[in-house]
Amino acid sequence: MKDPVKVNVLWEDEKMSRLPSGTSYSTVAKFAEDVEKWPSDAWSVVLEFQPETAKKRAFDATARFLVSHAPWERLKPGCVFELYEGGRKTATVNVVSS
Repeated sequence: MKDPVKVNVLWEDEKMSRLPSGTSYSTVAKFAEDVEKWPSDAWSVVLEFQPETAKKRAFDATARFLVSHAPWERLKPGCVFELYEGGRKTATVNVVSS
């Protein structure tokens, strides 16, 4: 498994009323490379953060894929992807550094 990358997360407005209560959040990611196949072909991403930090609309965290055989090359600085719960977008994530 590769090391997590540093990211900036921006919660969607509707997610603000039901934020994670722990130190991590795992859900399905939508990358530009997967638009045509998404959501049938998607990767899960785990965000890790300080609980008080994630109560803000925009915050810093680390991100990693849930599985080791995921396309880790996508988590490079400048990459932007979205997180979803079902069909609802919950956040936009920007990779800051590896």
